[in-house]
Amino acid sequence: MSEMSEGLQRDWNQHLKELLDERMKVIHDYTHTSASLQRSHDLIMKKAVSLALKRTEGEWGESPTHFTFFLMGSGARLEQAFWSDQDHGIIYEGESERHRDYFVLLGQNIVDALSQVGYEPCDGNVMASNRKWCMSLDEWKMQLTGWLKENRWESLRYTLTFFDSRVLTGEEKLLYELKGYLFSCIEEHPYLLKRFTENTGRLRKGTGLFNQLLVETKGKHQGLFDLKQIVLFPYVNGMRLLALKHQIYEPSTLERFEQLPEVHQAIKHKQKSYERLLEKRIEWTKNVQEYDRVHHLSLKDISAEDQKQLKEWVREGHRLYREIERAFKEGEWT
Repeated sequence: MSEMSEGLQRDWNQHLKELLDERMKVIHDYTHTSASLQRSHDLIMKKAVSLALKRTEGEWGESPTHFTFFLMGSGARLEQAFWSDQDHGIIYEGESERHRDYFVLLGQNIVDALSQVGYEPCDGNVMASNRKWCMSLDEWKMQLTGWLKENRWESLRYTLTFFDSRVLTGEEKLLYELKGYLFSCIEEHPYLLKRFTENTGRLRKGTGLFNQLLVETKGKHQGLFDLKQIVLFPYVNGMRLLALKHQIYEPSTLERFEQLPEVHQAIKHKQKSYERLLEKRIEWTKNVQEYDRVHHLSLKDISAEDQKQLKEWVREGHRLYREIERAFKEGEWT
């Protein structure tokens, strides 16, 4: 490594160390609401992406074309806990080998930056460093078409993953156009809505025969309750299906509640309940020290009153999803 590159590497590491220190202060040292926590995550992630872009420009020059860097998963839905992993992608204009290589390098630098400031890399490699999630706009459209035509569990899962997306930095119109293209495909082939319900319909049971909350029986989370899979996901998955049906661009579950047409008035009334759930999750997980534990609760640390409320959310979320699933399967809303 040359003296100059060694110096750049030292600067890079120092900037990221300072950003990690800032993260620990603004995210972990404050009393947060769910909304303020999301704003703090956005602040840190935008700074990390800015550092990654500067590093890429230092190596390869300025961006060769317009692009957007977008989040997926809980980051896109504005539902991150105190610790979160990475789910993101890049869309860029134009097609050339240089464009492809430039933005994959940018994606790699973003993954590196976010990792160093406390965001775990995605286990499934759903990140902008992966060519599958870093493409030109036209390539993205071809990929979405391919996923829908394949009509397999995995390809439909990729489509649903993409749909929960929002721009963190860059040209918003690129993501907007791509979502519009997805909506047009579904409008042309409405049977896909039924297929999407089959993809997300495997709800995990949350309560037992005696109305007890069911905890993990084996593995590293043995004895803990899976809040994300059992309680949050029925709401998330159900509202995603309705957003696909009604062409709602916003990825936030709360915003999807807000934008539902009046025909779904009974479902819209559950928005306040979901808001309370997100706030309670912040309270329950504020002292968790690592990503691996942030989605699992120790029930002994939760009051009897909160456990009662948790059971109500389990029942409500499962009823909500099953109602949406039934309507799509029977063609009621298609």
